[in-house]
Amino acid sequence: MNRHIVAQVVLFALISVVAIGYGIAYIREDADVARGFRVVAGVEDARGVGPGIRVTYRGVDVGEVQEAVLDGDGGVRLHLRILDGTLIPVDAHARVVTSTALGDTRLDVRPRSGAGPYLADGGELLVPEDEQPAALEDLIAEIDTSLRAVDPASLASFGDSVATALEGNGPRLGAILEDTARLAAVLGERAPTFRGLVGDGLVTVRALAEREDPVTGSARVARDVTGQLARREDTLVYLLDRSPDAMVRAQELLDANRDGAAGLLGNALVVTPVFRDRGPAWEAGLTQGERGLRALAGTVRDGRADFSLVATQGPVCVYPFEPRDMLDHSPREPNLRLYCPPGEDLEQRGSRAAPRPNAEGLANATEPGTRVGPDMARDPLLVPTGTEIAAYWMTMMEGLRNGG
Repeated sequence: MNRHIVAQVVLFALISVVAIGYGIAYIREDADVARGFRVVAGVEDARGVGPGIRVTYRGVDVGEVQEAVLDGDGGVRLHLRILDGTLIPVDAHARVVTSTALGDTRLDVRPRSGAGPYLADGGELLVPEDEQPAALEDLIAEIDTSLRAVDPASLASFGDSVATALEGNGPRLGAILEDTARLAAVLGERAPTFRGLVGDGLVTVRALAEREDPVTGSARVARDVTGQLARREDTLVYLLDRSPDAMVRAQELLDANRDGAAGLLGNALVVTPVFRDRGPAWEAGLTQGERGLRALAGTVRDGRADFSLVATQGPVCVYPFEPRDMLDHSPREPNLRLYCPPGEDLEQRGSRAAPRPNAEGLANATEPGTRVGPDMARDPLLVPTGTEIAAYWMTMMEGLRNGG
């Protein structure tokens, strides 16, 4: 035996070992399916599904079709082998699908939920006929019927009309395409803004939908607003006619006083927090002001106000306090030991009359307030009104003329 023969024998042995290894691996893979459980499926038309066709679950290979036989009632029984450990709900539906353009057919299982119970050995997989794709011959027949329904003369006339409409409009079509591209670019840049608008619009639509009569109510409001605008047509026309000139004058005024306007806005920014922090005081002032005006209206007699100003002041009771910044809203522990000592002509609400916790009254009130101010006037000075001064002046002049 020469070296050439020995080399061929060794090469053949190596190839045999590799081939046997691949064969064992392939058989092992098939053995996984062989150890699976059997499932049957009844269909009216197998649609080319036969032995060796893959069975997938959510797109993952889980078994294969091992046999397709006629059931004797005009249908087909498909015998499937599913890998052990595959959990397929009993209400799942299977559909014949084509994975690639080359016609790779498979039976795909599409569950309605992931909950059990699950198919077991001898179970039946549902393959509804109305969920299967149309047969190729039926599809070709429908296409042929649709094409035969098209009138060739009408199609030719449509082509001529399109050609006539597009003739000489090449530059315009190019401009439209360019504008469309720019618009698409702008929409892409403003996508977050449009997404927000759509989101807010959905919230508004849901709010309208929750109302009892969203459509009729909105239509009624729109009708009322439209009617009001129609009745004010002359005013709207006048405003539209005069508004441009007024806006031009306003712009000229702002341009001429740019520095002053900037300073005014700056001062407004400084003053605004002061007004904002005193919101409760403004609210109380407006409320009490209205009450004061109503009370003042009650002093009118015969068309004239009848009131007198008393210039007097009695003593008051004050307490020591520590001022703090007006923006400091931190809570403070109240001093419950303060009280106003009783005295003549000293009627103060303060802590003397304020309710105490636990109804303790003045039991723990140990820090008296300080009495300040003059004593109450026994004969207060009445400040005369203009009418009284005029009457006094007339009386005095009359006395002088009469020698008084």
